[in-house]
Order: sequence, then C-alpha cells, then structure tokens
Amino acid sequence: MKIKQKAENIFFFLVLMLVLVGISCDSGSSKVRKYKEKNPTVKPVTPTPATPRPTAPTGQQAGAHFQWETPEGWNENRAASGMRLAAFTIKSNNKESICTIIPLRGEAGGLKANVTRWLGQITTTMQLSSHTVETLLKSREKFLTKGQFPAVLIDYTPVTPLPSDKSILVSVITVNGNSIFIKMMGEKSHLMENKKKFKALCQSFTITSTSKPK
Repeated sequence: MKIKQKAENIFFFLVLMLVLVGISCDSGSSKVRKYKEKNPTVKPVTPTPATPRPTAPTGQQAGAHFQWETPEGWNENRAASGMRLAAFTIKSNNKESICTIIPLRGEAGGLKANVTRWLGQITTTMQLSSHTVETLLKSREKFLTKGQFPAVLIDYTPVTPLPSDKSILVSVITVNGNSIFIKMMGEKSHLMENKKKFKALCQSFTITSTSKPK
C-alpha cells in the first residue's frame, strides 16, 4: 500500500510539474503587442472665401449709356482701364489731381463701409476712427443729378490736417439699384479749388438712350 501511495504521489507530483511548466512556457511565449497610433485622417479645411469685391454692372445698360459734362480745363482720358468708365487729369498751379468714374453693382458694400475704406486711402497723419467716419457721413451733401438720380457728395477736406496732405472728394450716385462712384483724389488745397467743378460733373450725370428710332 505504501508503494502504491508513493507511486500515486509521484504521479501527482509529475502532473503538477507538467501543468506548472506548461503555464510558464505559455506565459513566456506570449508576445508583447505593439500598437501603432495612426494619425486620424484630417479633411482639408476649405478656406472661407474673402468677401468679394464689388463688381461692375454690365456698365452701360441695354439700350442706354452714361453721359456727363466734363468741366473746363479737365483732361479726360477716354481709354480708361479696368472698371473705369472714365478718368480725368486735373492740373493747375503746379498741382495735379485724378478723378475717376466707376460703376459698381448694388450698394457696393454700403456707404459707411466705403467712407471708412476711402478714409484709409489718404494721408497717414489722419486718425482712422469711427468718430471721423460719422462726421463725414453727417456732413454729406445730398442732391439729384441731371438724370434725376439720387446722389451724395462727401468732402474729406475738412478732416484733412494740412493743405498739402492728400484728400478726397467723392460722390455716390444711385442708378437703378446700382452705384456710380465719382472720386477725385489729390492735395487738399487743389481739391478745394476744384470742388465746384467736381460737383458740376456729378450733377451732370445722366443716361441717354442709344436705341435707334423705328
């Protein structure tokens, strides 16, 4: 009986050892898993389009064209480029200013936005502030053109510090929902000398039919 019990004990011991060895081998043979982090797919961000610049209307409307009276002594450049309908060179007293006529669609961004933009185009000694913009808007002059189109004239010379500083005279004429910008830029003193002629140019603006009689 003792021999048989010893044999069973030995057998049990061997089985136990085999089990332990098996567990140890299985644990030792297990591989360490490595995870490679994948960068998530990033969709390209479509940039927000910039606010489109105002574009010119078909310009001369069907069966009609714009007309104005060029002031005496103003040299009109008929070969105006880009969106310009016309450009003028004004010379006197050894000074020179430029005046342009540009048609734009709709309100072209609105009067206040354009007044602010034009303020940033002139002398750097001027402070670009909302107060100055409001002053210019409040002092604007309203009138009707020869063609009975509503218009405003904005004079930047009162807020321009020095006579030799750049300044602006600008008129915005509303024609059938579109805008016509007539802008004169030059030294403050030169613009003041030519303000009456500038306003006369703006007031003469009209549309004349080109349709041929049947």
